[in-house]
Amino acid sequence: MHFLFRVARRSTITPLFLVSLTFLWPRAAAAQLPAGWTSADVGPVGIPGAASESGGTWTIQGSGADIWGTSDSFQFVYQTMTDNGRVEARVTDLQNTNPFAKVGVMVRAGLGPDAATVILDVRPGASSSGGDFGGLEFMVRSQTGAAMVFLSGSDRAARPVSLRLTWQGNRVLAQVLFQDDSGSGIYTTIGATNMAMPSAPKAGLAVTSHDQSQLTTAHAIGLTAAPLPPGGWHSSDIGNVGQTGSAAETNGTWTVNGAGGDIWGPADAFRYLWRGISGQGPQLNVRIDDMKNTHPFAKAGLMVRETLDPDSRTILLDVTPSGHVEFMVRDTKGGEMTYLGGATVTFPVWLRLDNAAAGIGTDYAASTSQDGVHYTGLLTRSAGGPSKSVAAYYVGVAATSHDTSQLTTTHVRGLSVGYAPTQIGATGLIGNASIDPVAVTTVEAAGSDIWGSADSFQLLNQGGSNVLVIRVLGITPTNPFAKAGVVFRDGTNPDAASVVLDIKPDGGVEFMARSCRGCATTFLGGTTMTFPAYLLLSPGTPDAPSTFTAKVSQTNPFSSPGATTRTIGTVTVPMSDRIGGVAVTSHDPTRLTTATFDNGFVF
Repeated sequence: MHFLFRVARRSTITPLFLVSLTFLWPRAAAAQLPAGWTSADVGPVGIPGAASESGGTWTIQGSGADIWGTSDSFQFVYQTMTDNGRVEARVTDLQNTNPFAKVGVMVRAGLGPDAATVILDVRPGASSSGGDFGGLEFMVRSQTGAAMVFLSGSDRAARPVSLRLTWQGNRVLAQVLFQDDSGSGIYTTIGATNMAMPSAPKAGLAVTSHDQSQLTTAHAIGLTAAPLPPGGWHSSDIGNVGQTGSAAETNGTWTVNGAGGDIWGPADAFRYLWRGISGQGPQLNVRIDDMKNTHPFAKAGLMVRETLDPDSRTILLDVTPSGHVEFMVRDTKGGEMTYLGGATVTFPVWLRLDNAAAGIGTDYAASTSQDGVHYTGLLTRSAGGPSKSVAAYYVGVAATSHDTSQLTTTHVRGLSVGYAPTQIGATGLIGNASIDPVAVTTVEAAGSDIWGSADSFQLLNQGGSNVLVIRVLGITPTNPFAKAGVVFRDGTNPDAASVVLDIKPDGGVEFMARSCRGCATTFLGGTTMTFPAYLLLSPGTPDAPSTFTAKVSQTNPFSSPGATTRTIGTVTVPMSDRIGGVAVTSHDPTRLTTATFDNGFVF
């Protein structure tokens, strides 16, 4: 961790005489910017700035005192956006006019110098033509007129660097990608924050020289700003369906009614239960319980879709009423759908589309399971998903009756985006989990409890070797002993040895352990927190592999100045098949509780 100190220098000069001078700075001819883009100086600048684009390369020149304090002074090339969106750019260089000159992606409440703002920027390195950038800064002015706050960063940043801000409502996520000329790599989240987001913010690339007497010049490629779909689940008819469809959830079970001619050929007609996704595609899971047999080619299943147009690029993994599974793809907009492979199953059946299993990029692999635990891949090859160039796309469940005169009905459970939840023990209802574009995870889970000699809860498995850190935003009070937290356990058996650190709806924290398989769970310690609350559970070290330590904090334990972390306790529990992750239980097998959390990198 590091701190950045700003030093103001003031000098006093006694004038001998006064001369009235007028400086006329030459202004460059207005450059023709791509459609939708505007450039403007924000705040008082010593020399007017400018922005231009040629062959995909942006050149931005700006003066200005700084982007800091309670008001800013810089050149801004921007678009007017919505309150759900994303802006990104790959910065290639920045002229070193001052160590605190900067170029970065920005979302801003308006063009006033004191507007609420989030910026992710880099500062210049020792050389403008090569070497690393001088530093990375993630900063926020949460309200108009408030002081800017430095949140996170580094003293160096490799060149070139791709910067991305994604926002949904008031929450803004910052991500960085250090990549070679091929553009390969994965964005890494460095933090998230909140600002007062208007319905039409400005987003783009900001440049300041930190010197009113001269311009700095920055270059970037891949500058894009695009709206994102609204958060949460939505339902729409796609194409000429004949009958209006619907989708509704009751206690974790979705009922999807859909008509339409088919999902096939160059265009589709169906009902779509969808949510918007930004960035690399996540894993998708669902259990199809049943389906009304309106036609042998009626179908319901998982879909990844570039747009909501009938002829969009699409990946589909579906099952027909007779239990035939189809894995299909439309690789180009308006192109023919291609059948890739299939299998024969019985209802209920789990379907999975997994981007991670296919490696980095936009490819998806398909698999099925009869028990939700053991999966069988359909093919050795995978299907290409939406183009990497799109800002957002759509994932969810599609249903078509293959008959425009009537609706088919399918019931689905365990619909999850980004995770493959595991039901530990007899949970009653099947839960689900989804992560949104700003990295907030929502978990719906049932289960009797995490207590006694055996457990009943939903696990989001995150492996067994790393420290588990989450920030729990809240949990619905289905029962006073509902809980959400982090857990290590010796496998997935309900009575496995385990260590858990959780928080209940009233803020009560519990640190508990089951020292051996089938043993009773022991309460080890606790405290009371307010939401949001950080929970940290550390696994054993090489010197003490069976020792676990539980800690809590009200503020970010890694990056917040003055953060205090409290140790709740330490326990030794031997484990030979250690797994770890997030645990949620409603303490009522007949009801789902909802818990929300993020990964803790929030300021």
